Amino acid sequence: MNRRTLMKGALASAALFSFPAWAKSAPRWVILDWGLTEMTLLLGITPVGVAAPDWYRRLFSQPSLPSEVADVGLLFQPNYETLFELRPTQLLVTPAHRMAEAQLSRIAPLSYFVTNSSQPWQQAQQNLRQLAKLADNGTRAEEVMASLQQRLAVARQQAVRFKDKPIYLLHPLDTLHVLALGPGSLFFDVLALLELPHTTPFAVGAQGYATLELEQLTQLPSGWLALLPSWPEIDLSPVLQSPLWHTLTRPDGHRLLPLPDGLSTEGGVLTAVRFAEALVKALQEANP
Repeated sequence: MNRRTLMKGALASAALFSFPAWAKSAPRWVILDWGLTEMTLLLGITPVGVAAPDWYRRLFSQPSLPSEVADVGLLFQPNYETLFELRPTQLLVTPAHRMAEAQLSRIAPLSYFVTNSSQPWQQAQQNLRQLAKLADNGTRAEEVMASLQQRLAVARQQAVRFKDKPIYLLHPLDTLHVLALGPGSLFFDVLALLELPHTTPFAVGAQGYATLELEQLTQLPSGWLALLPSWPEIDLSPVLQSPLWHTLTRPDGHRLLPLPDGLSTEGGVLTAVRFAEALVKALQEANP
């Protein structure tokens, strides 16, 4: 055995034994969910890889995703070669990824997080704490939640004078249809946190959404139509110029409340609080 071979063997052994110690302080996580990505960044952890990072940057304006984070493919069709090359210490996935468990588990241990729940706000907090525990830093989650709860308390106080009208949370789809949010959706939970009207005179599915025709909105008690930007297009002007939208917002009808981009309905605890703040700000500007 020559000197070069001995050196290669020594270096390989050093890497084998030093990597786990390094990974404990800087976990090499790959995340196949955008809401979990948001909360991981919020905890101060930068993943080594994320599914469809450009879409995360498009849908989540905060926290920002560093440019060095690798693109590992689609949410449910990751690139296994890229995953293997990244040498992750953990793959963060959802129950929807169980169909690929056999392939994914060969790359790294899997940590499952529930992302669909009848109580999204509570589930998001639970996921934040699970992430912090996985990173051996449970106190960080409590610090984050304490700060966010303070922001929620301020928004709740500012929302006191806006309890007289119902608020309908809508995702415009086209000139005739909207996606309406109800119980089981994160932003609907936020209405309750703000102690604002949060009843829905329409049925929603298990994930808290319903597709409604605009004519159905004319039959609802007049209130605020809080408009979440549609994606991939965010300019709602062509939609809102239709005659039916004008009918909806006649003087004795609903009032529009456009909300800023970058608030994904698939978000976590930070998105929820940012939505609360954006909603209150929009209400203040529309009714000073």
